[in-house]
Amino acid sequence: MAPLFKNLENMTLKKRVLAVSSVTLLLLCLFTGCKDRNKVEATPEESMTLSAADTTQVVDLMNRYFDLLVNKDFDGAMSMVSQLRNDSLVEMDSDMQKHYQMGMKIVSPIRYQLESIIFRTESDCLIRYSAVLFDKESSDDNRPNKMFYAIKPVRINGEWHLTVADDNDMNTRDSKIDKF
Repeated sequence: MAPLFKNLENMTLKKRVLAVSSVTLLLLCLFTGCKDRNKVEATPEESMTLSAADTTQVVDLMNRYFDLLVNKDFDGAMSMVSQLRNDSLVEMDSDMQKHYQMGMKIVSPIRYQLESIIFRTESDCLIRYSAVLFDKESSDDNRPNKMFYAIKPVRINGEWHLTVADDNDMNTRDSKIDKF
């Protein structure tokens, strides 16, 4: 026998099975890893060219949107948000407008703030923002004071626009809260 298995005869059956299984698993991992090295990865989707000016434009757009919301100009805020259908901007249908305006009117935050901006492609970006309902009085205040939202900026012909984010954009598909 090979030196690796020199003491195999003196081992109990349990130890023999464990030793052989471990060696088999190790060899299987090595061969599987070698096979994957020769694979050619698919080229990623062409990424968009993004400059600091793009980020500034999107942040400015959101700040104008926040100003309208804080000043309770809901019609003005709604006029800034469209729907994206087949790579074209369209006005929100009346049911969606009513739904969004009702949500805007119910919440009376003291301010809105950007949480994150994710640029993927010109038509697949995401902004997460929050409505701060009140300032916490101390660091040990555990009361939730924010409501979170998402909106999708899109760049069409070099100009940024805000569009409605759908449920898939919110990354809540796996949330247990959403599945009562």
